[in-house]
Amino acid sequence: MKRDQTRDYYFSEDDRGQKLWTRGFRAFIFLNVFIFLGFDVLLPTLTVYLEEHGHSRDAIGRIFSFFTVAAIIMRMLAPKLVLKYKPFALVRLGLLIAGLAVTSYYFAHSAVSASLARFFHGLGFGLTSTLLMALAAGIVPPGKMAQGMGFLGLGTILTLAVGPSFGIWLRDSFGYLVMFLAVAGFYLCALFWTMRMPDLDLPAPPENKPKPKLVFISRLVLAPSFLMFSTGVSISAVAIYLALYFKEIDLPYSGLFFGLATIGIVISRVFSGQLQDRCGHRVVIFPAICSMTLAVTLIPHIQGRGLLLLAAVLWGISTGAIFPSVQALAFSSVQPHQRTSVASSLFNAFDVGMGIGSVALGFIAEHFETYRAAFRGATVNCVIFLCFYLAAFFFRRPRAEAKIQTLRTTSSDGQSA
Repeated sequence: MKRDQTRDYYFSEDDRGQKLWTRGFRAFIFLNVFIFLGFDVLLPTLTVYLEEHGHSRDAIGRIFSFFTVAAIIMRMLAPKLVLKYKPFALVRLGLLIAGLAVTSYYFAHSAVSASLARFFHGLGFGLTSTLLMALAAGIVPPGKMAQGMGFLGLGTILTLAVGPSFGIWLRDSFGYLVMFLAVAGFYLCALFWTMRMPDLDLPAPPENKPKPKLVFISRLVLAPSFLMFSTGVSISAVAIYLALYFKEIDLPYSGLFFGLATIGIVISRVFSGQLQDRCGHRVVIFPAICSMTLAVTLIPHIQGRGLLLLAAVLWGISTGAIFPSVQALAFSSVQPHQRTSVASSLFNAFDVGMGIGSVALGFIAEHFETYRAAFRGATVNCVIFLCFYLAAFFFRRPRAEAKIQTLRTTSSDGQSA
């Protein structure tokens, strides 16, 4: 007797399209944790490994750039690939590629081999992360989209908090080979877990609609993509230059800042989604951007723990709220068959923001000969961020809001059918 996988695994008849915490949703959180844990473990350790094998700082930067390029390429291809192949088959392929690429790091001693390993790692990670986001959005009830995106991303924040230190512990305790095998094991665990899940399909475009094109940023979500781009620029300032700035002013509190920020992120992820689903994005995104602007403005003035506490908590709350809120805003404004393109666009916009932000803010810091200037530049970005959101969303005409509500209702009816 054939198993009704969709009903058995994800929903019961009386909660289809209404219940958030289904077995399927918890499974996606589990998958997200393992995929991003494999990424975060390598953040502080792979650069040291490459440096120990004779690569210069410039070469390491170029090697790492291959990951971003490959991830962007694969995200652009993802909407077309899902029309030909099962989404979970592609997810498993991506996990397999990522696992093999991570294992190959141990044997990649030349610049060419290390770049190839990083490129294939980016291919697997980009394909897997994009499709899992689109699939997860498909099982989240439309009226709880912000909550769903928030809880889905909560696991990635926790892995960012523990992953780097866990990677350093693995390297120091067992060596690089065991560390790379452990990361490959995370991807392998995720691969086997997907085999326990039903092969959900992503909705195909209607017959009278054009097939998805190979685009970097979908025109369907240009405005949310710009919000993600601006978020990436701001995050690059704190992620890359905060520790360097604290070292410049001889302030040994960078670890405390990130620890407090993580607490703020967790708190905002738990509560901001429910608030947005009930009251709309204005009551979440607008205060979050204001908090981010204030945090970035305060950082250059930090001299002790008091101001650091305020800036760190504001930073954590704002970044924790913006990510799922913008994702929910984007997913709720398109039809279900367009969600793969939306996930691809948001990831690409954020990655480009991180890349451009790191380069531009680094140039500013070099020009003014202080890392304090990088945060001045980030403050300007936050002001532009806020002005754009006010113009594009906060004062949006009621007619545009009604269109989004119509799409949301259509999506809900499609899931309930």
